Amino acid sequence: MKEYNQEKDTVIISFDKSCSGLDEIHELGLKLCNIPSDIGRYDGHEVAIDDSHGTLFAYGNNAEELFKEMEPILREYDFLREASVYLRFEKKDSTYSELNFKIV
Repeated sequence: MKEYNQEKDTVIISFDKSCSGLDEIHELGLKLCNIPSDIGRYDGHEVAIDDSHGTLFAYGNNAEELFKEMEPILREYDFLREASVYLRFEKKDSTYSELNFKIV
């Protein structure tokens, strides 16, 4: 099994639509926790007190592979339609590249 390296890639999902509350976020989190550990891990969320917007965080060896694993789960939730996706790819020389797009 491949372990995480020190230069973890990052996936951040930001949403601006209201969810149905913390129960829905926790349900989503439980599903994201089932991502194979050799691909990455879901690290948690931050949600506004009124559930109007929030952010999901995940880390892994390859941000693109990690997002591809997360995407079918994310598409199950209406409040994540039009969510912003940020992928950060760490490089060995301590630089990084980024990719931003929307879930459509």
